[in-house]
Amino acid sequence: MEIVTSWMEKGIEIGREIGFKIGWEEGFKLGMEEGIELGRQSAAASFVLRLLQRLFGDLSQSQQERIQGLSRHSLEELAEALLDFNSITDLKNWLARI
Repeated sequence: MEIVTSWMEKGIEIGREIGFKIGWEEGFKLGMEEGIELGRQSAAASFVLRLLQRLFGDLSQSQQERIQGLSRHSLEELAEALLDFNSITDLKNWLARI
């Protein structure tokens, strides 16, 4: 049988508080990083959509949704590729490849 002293109880309480604080801080940090990445992805998608709409006029809803769902890396690749696009068919072909 183990005897738990008031000092041990206080130590356990402090340990829980520290663990909670560290966990909360890590969770907050990860949440901020994820939020920043989502913001960057959203901004990249908006920019690429504006460029494509300027080149080809209105895009279909499905094309817009497909582009908005791309990763930031894929959006950067699309931004470079659209410099060589001559028609909306080039966009359709590019989207079909990924």
